[in-house]
Amino acid sequence: MIAFDMLIKHTAKLSISFLLILILFQTRLLSSESLGIEIDNPRFSEKGLDNRLYEIKAEKGIQRENNLELFIVKGKLRTDSGTWIYINAKKGNFNQIENLIELSGEINFYTDEQDRFRSDKAFFSINDDLVEFKKNVEHARGSSIIIADETKIKNNFNHIVYKGNVSTLYNLD
Repeated sequence: MIAFDMLIKHTAKLSISFLLILILFQTRLLSSESLGIEIDNPRFSEKGLDNRLYEIKAEKGIQRENNLELFIVKGKLRTDSGTWIYINAKKGNFNQIENLIELSGEINFYTDEQDRFRSDKAFFSINDDLVEFKKNVEHARGSSIIIADETKIKNNFNHIVYKGNVSTLYNLD
């Protein structure tokens, strides 16, 4: 009977040890998956049937499931009317399922037609043809400047809506 009790206690200790090792292994495995895969110079582009074209690239990217975290982001896209819009930002996150790019840090959108948008945060929905600027938004065209809390741009940069506290400095050239 004593030998049987010792065997049960020893088996219980081994089972608990095995369970702890298994939990530790799973924790390490999950933490290594959350680190992601580092990609040098990621680049993605598309030319649609509607003649819209875009290209987004970065110096470095980290792939985590369906999200690609981007560092030092540059890009360009062509509107239906043929206007090129250029993009620069310190960081970005590309959600591949929703085709949505979230940008942060010294964001600049500018065109060859002297439009320049700056903000601290922006969302660019490729599918919806929508750009939303949030926080410290400044739109300059020539020497005229519009400052707003938020700005939404849609319809190939033809429809611009300013929200929140909006101030304008308009200069006639």
